[in-house]
Amino acid sequence: MGFQSTVRFDQAAGIVGELIFDGPQRAEPNTILSADPSMNVIGRAFTQLPTQGFVEVGGLGVFAGILVNPLVYATSGTAAGALEPTLVLPNDGLASFLKMGTIIIELLNGADIGDNVEYSETTGELQGVTGNTPSVGFALVPNCKVVRANTPSAGLAYIQLTN
Repeated sequence: MGFQSTVRFDQAAGIVGELIFDGPQRAEPNTILSADPSMNVIGRAFTQLPTQGFVEVGGLGVFAGILVNPLVYATSGTAAGALEPTLVLPNDGLASFLKMGTIIIELLNGADIGDNVEYSETTGELQGVTGNTPSVGFALVPNCKVVRANTPSAGLAYIQLTN
C-alpha cells in the first residue's frame, strides 16, 4: 500500500507507519541491512542482526521494532520516476523502529480488537492472531494488540505496542 494519490469524499485513515494518539512512545534508530532491500517497507517488523546497530526485515533475531515515520525519510522515488512516493527504504540507511506506541499498519488478514499481532519471519508483514501461539513461519510482536481495525479483512488497522 502506498501513499494516497486520489482525493476521495471520505478522509483517509492515515499513512502506514504513522504514529497516532497521544501517550508514551519509544523508538530507537538502527541501520537497515536486509538480504532483500525491496522488503524494507515502512510498517513491517524488523529483528536485530548479531552485529549491533543493524536490523533486518522479519528474521529470527530479537525483535527490533516496527519501521515507522514515513514522512521523514528522503527517497529517490521508484522505477516509475524520481518523484514517485514510496514506503520502501534502501539498505544502509538509518531509520526509526517503534517498540512502544500506537501506529497505523497494514494487516495481511482481518483482525478483531484485542487480537495479538504476529510478523512473518521472511517478509516482516503483520497479521492479527487470536491467542498466544504464532502461526507457522510467524513470530509474535511482543506486547502488541490490535486497538482498531477498519475492515474485517486485510487492510489498515491501529496497533498498540506496550514494550
